[in-house]
Amino acid sequence: MRRLMLACGFVAAVSTAGVRPVATEAPAVTFTKDVAPILHAKCVACHRAGEVAPMSLLTYQDARPYARAIRDKVVSRSMPPWFADPKFGSFANDARLSATEIDTIAKWVDTGAPQGDAKDMPNAPRFTDGWQLGEPDLIVELPEVQIPAAMPNGGDYFPTPNVAMDLKEDRWIRALEIRPSNREVTHHSVIFSTAGSAMGPSGVFDVLGVWAVGTPATRYPDGQGRWLRKGQTLRTNLHYHPNGQPQVDRTKVGFYFGKGELKKEVVAGLAGNIAFAIPPQANNFEMRAAWIADQDVDIVSLFPHMHLRGRDMAMTATYPDGRSETLLSVPQYDFNWQLFYYPKTNIRLPKGTRVDLVAHYDNSSANKRNPDPNRRVTFGEASTAEMMFGMFEYTAADGVSPAPSTPQKRVAALLSSFKESAYAVDIVRPRQTIPSVLYIPPSGDGAWYVPTFGMLFVSPIKPVWKGNTFEFEGVLHVGAGPGDPPFTVKGERLEDGSIKAAIESIDGKAIPMAGFTGRR
Repeated sequence: MRRLMLACGFVAAVSTAGVRPVATEAPAVTFTKDVAPILHAKCVACHRAGEVAPMSLLTYQDARPYARAIRDKVVSRSMPPWFADPKFGSFANDARLSATEIDTIAKWVDTGAPQGDAKDMPNAPRFTDGWQLGEPDLIVELPEVQIPAAMPNGGDYFPTPNVAMDLKEDRWIRALEIRPSNREVTHHSVIFSTAGSAMGPSGVFDVLGVWAVGTPATRYPDGQGRWLRKGQTLRTNLHYHPNGQPQVDRTKVGFYFGKGELKKEVVAGLAGNIAFAIPPQANNFEMRAAWIADQDVDIVSLFPHMHLRGRDMAMTATYPDGRSETLLSVPQYDFNWQLFYYPKTNIRLPKGTRVDLVAHYDNSSANKRNPDPNRRVTFGEASTAEMMFGMFEYTAADGVSPAPSTPQKRVAALLSSFKESAYAVDIVRPRQTIPSVLYIPPSGDGAWYVPTFGMLFVSPIKPVWKGNTFEFEGVLHVGAGPGDPPFTVKGERLEDGSIKAAIESIDGKAIPMAGFTGRR
């Protein structure tokens, strides 16, 4: 019998020689071993009890009923929320799941969403109750907000309370944290800074901090921070989701003072447009703005801001050597998510670098978020109005603080950012003379750049050259409002390289300036 068994074994061995072995079945993807670590790392900061996400994903019992929805959201990259185009820039706070993580979740759902061995389940992450950075040195409470059970149009609620701070002296802060008291209905809280009764040091609105779904407290590197000034006022943009029951929120802002001397002051630069009117039913209305580095700076964060009609925004730097680089592109802007974008390494902008912003807006009926597509929309703090801002937090490349900026310094730096076809033009008004830069290239689009409220307003133009003469039509935006009446400019380039032009009204309305000269 033993010989027979050996013989049979020998025959079997010979008969299978050269036959490829059967592939081993891949181990099953389970919640406890594979999916829970991903959800705990990337999702449950919001998807847990008491937070703003609609369901918890901490446990298998929590997540299993939503398995198909989870798969759809991560495969489409709708979750976690992240809106920067990955082709441009590299950001330290990039919230996206990796391709492997997405594939793991998809396989888990497609194979029946098995639970797996309970021994593989990781411990749930621990979250700090109360202030995430510890007890603040100064707590400022915003006025109490009464959130209605529902809005008349079924939409969200966007109040804008302000509060004056009782600071006895200037202090610098190393961190700040915003804490709504009612996170179940709060979607975001944006805090703007103004110095006393004047506008912020770098523009109309200076974003000081943001609380949003998944947004951490703001903490600056050691020795870096921002100033709070005596007489400071906080302005806000708050966003609430009515849930069928009247609610109350009392948001607090905690400030953490720095110790010792401030080594690097973080300041905010602002590019934006407040002189616009979006026509009813316009589905791709374009706005432009610009910012100029009038000294060497290091960008530490980028913050695009629009409202409910915002579609997309791109920020592109043109360096003094002529090289262009897109710093940030947000092709599908979503007002529900107010995100700072922190580059992995600071972006050095040498003096003379121009940052151009281009944004588009959908004021049509196709925009489901549009409160009223038949209304002409202008600038305003309310979320039903519109904004177009790109903010840059930056430090001086050399020294503690950036040098104070002036319109004259910005115009000089802006003029140097164009290799040719740009001219310094003084806009003469009855009570003031405003320096500006007129860019009129031999072909393609040009623009008239006017320093206003610490920003550079951009009026696009299409110059046409014939020899040494040029002509274009335009509307000049100087300050807030719709701009000057439309006009035609007819001018010439003189032998010394300067330009001289006359301005004629298009519709017969009086225009503030009959002509101008321009110099390189």
